[in-house]
Amino acid sequence: MKTLSLLLLIWLASLTPLFAQSTDTRVSAYLSTGVIKLGAETDLLVVIEGPADGRLGTLPKVDGLVIGQPGSPSVERFTSIVNGRRSVSQKSTWRISIRPTQTGDFEIPSFRIEVGGGTYQSNPLRLSVREDLQGAELGWMQVLVSPKVLVNGQPFSVTVEFGWDVGLDQRINHVNLLLPWWDRLPGAIEIESADENLKGRIIKVQLNDNAELEVESLGIKEREGKSYVLYTATRHFLATSPGTIEFPTSTEVFSRLTRGSLFEQPRAIESYYKNAPSTRLVSKALPEEGRPIEFSGAVGTITASASASRREVDAGDSIKVEVAWTGDGNLEFFDLPDLSHAPGFEGFRFYGATDQIKGRNRRVAVFDLAPVDTDLTAIPPIPLTLYDPVAERYRTERTQPIPIRVHGLEGAGGLADLESPEPIDEIHDLMTDWQGMDTDVVRGARYRLTSRTGLWLLGSTLFVLAVAAFVRPRVRRGLSPAAPMERRRRRALVQLKKALRGQPSATERHAAFCKFLAARQRTTADAWHGRRFAGQRLAVATELAARADRVLEGLERAAWNGESSAPDDAEIVATADALIGGGL
Repeated sequence: MKTLSLLLLIWLASLTPLFAQSTDTRVSAYLSTGVIKLGAETDLLVVIEGPADGRLGTLPKVDGLVIGQPGSPSVERFTSIVNGRRSVSQKSTWRISIRPTQTGDFEIPSFRIEVGGGTYQSNPLRLSVREDLQGAELGWMQVLVSPKVLVNGQPFSVTVEFGWDVGLDQRINHVNLLLPWWDRLPGAIEIESADENLKGRIIKVQLNDNAELEVESLGIKEREGKSYVLYTATRHFLATSPGTIEFPTSTEVFSRLTRGSLFEQPRAIESYYKNAPSTRLVSKALPEEGRPIEFSGAVGTITASASASRREVDAGDSIKVEVAWTGDGNLEFFDLPDLSHAPGFEGFRFYGATDQIKGRNRRVAVFDLAPVDTDLTAIPPIPLTLYDPVAERYRTERTQPIPIRVHGLEGAGGLADLESPEPIDEIHDLMTDWQGMDTDVVRGARYRLTSRTGLWLLGSTLFVLAVAAFVRPRVRRGLSPAAPMERRRRRALVQLKKALRGQPSATERHAAFCKFLAARQRTTADAWHGRRFAGQRLAVATELAARADRVLEGLERAAWNGESSAPDDAEIVATADALIGGGL
């Protein structure tokens, strides 16, 4: 029985790396271009990112389109190691040709994609086929990706700049941007923008036929010797896997629409088309050579600073050290340094670290340290081992040392004297109870104990395996940076600011603040109707909780009773920002 229990435990331990290697599966389906000229072709691309192989279901049939049959996918496999954890994944890509036989607007219905025993449904895709794509000489469009070459885990930016000849400005009243990569970019995830406070005039344009996009006006600018009315939009991403990241052809459709009557939809009197050719960037794997064991997964140009809550303490008292990292890096995603074994911290007890702020260009964490040596004169530099893509090497960014003074405990020779010099062997004392008993009685009792222990270990092991297999995928779907809930949480403040633009009603302002709180707490907006911070177990300071409750009460009174004393937009945004900084 002992042998069986030991084998089961070894088997359970061997499964742990398999669990650690599992990652979220991401499935994307999009067209290489959404507008083509009759006689040309486009491609349907299906991309599966994850550890499992996939298979495409039966592709739909669409009158007027000849859709090819999927062959074998191209597969890219990659392995990454961060803090000793090994992650293995792959990216499979199908490229299926589509040839139109007539002009018109077509919709490709959703189809089934099977991955690792699960089933996904693609989104419906739209394709416009025209006799001629006039307007190339009258429009301007470009997609700028920076940088063009990067490493896995490094942030990058994508800027779309578009417009039309200044002579057409009075005739154009509708714009539709067809950006196949906008909603989901294989090989990358979106990260929160740092430049939400746009300086220029903001307008809304149509995006991918059925959504809206806020863009910033650049006014009249000269490009390649001609004057255009220009607009721009920028999005920020993080490379999640080595390989090629493709941006299919982007198209700007700028038109003049009729207003339409009461029973008639607006229609285009004249339409013009301008394409931005497809582009790509290369995400390289982090180099294995020279990678330090303590590498935390941080990538980018990052600087660090630190401050201490106090500098004069008694031995064993806690000091809160606040560290701020800033710069152009993946600040939201690297692991915090572990100071329990860091050189220079031998005279400290390390109680852990917690994040206060995790943003696009700034991250703030608090480290809890307790000096136990009265000879200490400073808190050593706190190290963060990162990969610098500019210098193309691993390096360690350190904070400046912080001077401190540590006093000894009065009436005691030191903390070491308070500890027992020798551990008490309680197990040995218990074992002496067997002495003097009959040998057969002892042997039988030990056999029963061993049998029960083995059965208990067997049952516990099977239970742990079942729970791990059932719960882990669900937990990971909520905690992964790419999971919808986590993306919603990171963009909560951005969405709140957008919702408050354009003088919304009192009800809309209240709903926007509730959506913000729900996103940060991973709940529903309805859960915050009539709810208060007071009395809840939330990691928010009492003063900040009271401030948030005042905003909630003011918005509710305005929404339901029509009172005009509701907090203004600046107070709502400032309170939301303070809640994020306070740990919400």
